[in-house]
This record gives sequence, structure tokens and C-alpha cells, in this order.
Amino acid sequence: MAEPSLLCVNCARPPPPHRRTWGRCTVCIERDLPSTYYCGEECMNAHWPKHQQYHKVQKQWAKQDREGTGPGRSRLLAEAAAQYAVRTGDEFDKRGAAAMALNAEDDLHAAVKAWRKMINEWPHRPQPYDNLALVMFRSSRFVESAAMYLKAMELYEDGTEHWAVSAAEAFDLLKHPVCDEVPKPDWWNDKALMALSARVVAVAPDGHQPRSMRARVLCGDALSEVPWNVGPRTAAEIKEAAMWYWRAARVSHGPVDTQRDEQLASACDEYADLLLAKEEVEAAEALIAAEEKALAKDAKEMFARAAAEARALAAAEELLAEEAKEKKQAVTSTIASKAKGKGKKGKGKR
Repeated sequence: MAEPSLLCVNCARPPPPHRRTWGRCTVCIERDLPSTYYCGEECMNAHWPKHQQYHKVQKQWAKQDREGTGPGRSRLLAEAAAQYAVRTGDEFDKRGAAAMALNAEDDLHAAVKAWRKMINEWPHRPQPYDNLALVMFRSSRFVESAAMYLKAMELYEDGTEHWAVSAAEAFDLLKHPVCDEVPKPDWWNDKALMALSARVVAVAPDGHQPRSMRARVLCGDALSEVPWNVGPRTAAEIKEAAMWYWRAARVSHGPVDTQRDEQLASACDEYADLLLAKEEVEAAEALIAAEEKALAKDAKEMFARAAAEARALAAAEELLAEEAKEKKQAVTSTIASKAKGKGKKGKGKR
């Protein structure tokens, strides 16, 4: 089966056995971008409206890098990697520095090839996957980028900063519609994401993506739908999401990202305040209902006691009446007996 990146981007047809690839987009060749292949002119023309947007995005990225406002700071990273490779003299570090230099030169096509060669030679090292993911993201190859970040996350030591950042990057890509059909990892459920995002931001609290991930997971579907089965959120959780969005805004990659994070933070604050007010009303209503229930219970118990006391009093009065009747009958019987006795005595004296 042909590698996904070698398929025709429009119809997904693989190249025939006698050739390794289809023809490349000429603009991609001119701008040293990762290859976009078309099986023929018909597919190229049909796909061009979408692909043209891709080139506009890439042009903007290149402008940001030239002006020093790009998110990668790729030149600084490449210089640091080169200095590190000189100190270690390690072949892996040297190859990595050379690949990062290609990133800095915006030769993304060559950078992809360089990182793929490193992956072939060092398949158990996470750094090439991580860097290839970044280049793929820069090239708007989001599905491939997500897969590379997941692989890097798997290979990095669990609980390290690199592991956390790779997890956050993978999450950021997997939540977008373009990755709807991508097989999801085991942690792609609400309970696991809540736990994972807490770990990620604890390990890498200063990174933009970890902060953004924690905010998005905490927010749930309060502001928009999410591509996982989300549970209910409390006002406190959404308030915490706002806090992480505010923090993400402070370390965002540029003005556009800062504005977006601040807008999300404000929206979370407003939603949390409304939810808090609703929760307070519901709590007050529940308290009133509980008090009314308690009062009703007390009244019922009071009426029950009063009824029991009335029944007891009636029984007592009935008993006293019976006793009085019996005493009266006894007295009457005694008087009658005495009267009868006196009558008998009188007859005897005559």
C-alpha cells in the first residue's frame, strides 16, 4: 500500500507500479514545500481552490518567520541545535541540527525528507517524529502531523516536559474536524482527558499548548461542541478554564492567537458567571424546598402527635367514665342492699 502522502491529494489514487510518485504541484516545488501530488491536470484543477488557500497560509508563515514573529523561532532553534551538535559531536545531533537548519530556511520539502531519513535510521528516538510533526503542521498536513505527535508522545518518557507538549500538540490537532476520521488514542474520552490535561499542564505549566489544552478540556461543550463524549461542567471548572485561557494568552505565538485566547477567556468568564448565578438560584431553591419539606414533616409529625395525644386523652376519658360508671353502679348497689336489709329488720320486731 502506498504511503498516504504519496497519493493524489484530490482522488487518493496511488501512483502506478512503474513510478514512485505522481507529479508535484509546481508552486510547492518553487517554494520548497512538502510535496503535494496530483495524478493529472484534471485533479489538480479540481483541487486548486483548496490548495491555493494552503499556499496563502504558507506565504503568511514565511512572512512571520522573516519578520521574527513566527511561532517557531526556527532560526534561533536551529542555531542552538547546531551549537549543541558541535559540543556533543554525536551523529544524531548533527543530522538533527542540519534538518532544523532546513526548517529555518523554509525548505520544508527537504526538511520532511531529512526527518523521515532520521526516523528510518533511529526509529525509537522521539525527536525526529516531534520535528516532523511540526513541519507537517507548518505544511497544513494536520492528519500526518497528529500521527507524528502521538508517536513522539509514545516514545518520550511519560511525565517529561517533551511528553506533555507532544500530548498537547496531538490533542490540539485531533479535536479539529479534519482529523475526525483519524483513529483516536485510548485517552480520547472525557474522564481520561480531564486527568491527562491536568498532568500535562502540571508538567509543562509555561507552554502555550498545555495551557490551551487544559482550558479546552475544562471548558467542555460550554462554548461549542467537542469531538468527544463530554460530561457536565460546573461553574468552577469553566472559571478555571478561563484562567488557563488568560495564561495561554500571555505566552501565545502572535497577536492573532493572543486575541483568540483572550476572547475565549472572556467568554468562559461570562458563561461561568451565568452558570454560577444559576447554581446559586438552584441552591437557594433547593434550600427553600428542603426547608419547606422539613416544615411539612414537622407539621405532619406535630399533627400526628396531637392526634395521638387526642386519642390517648379520649381513651383516658373513656376509661375514667367507665370507672365512674362502675363506681356509681357499685354505690347504687350498696345503697340498695342496705335499704333492703333495714326493711327485713323492721318486720322482725313486730
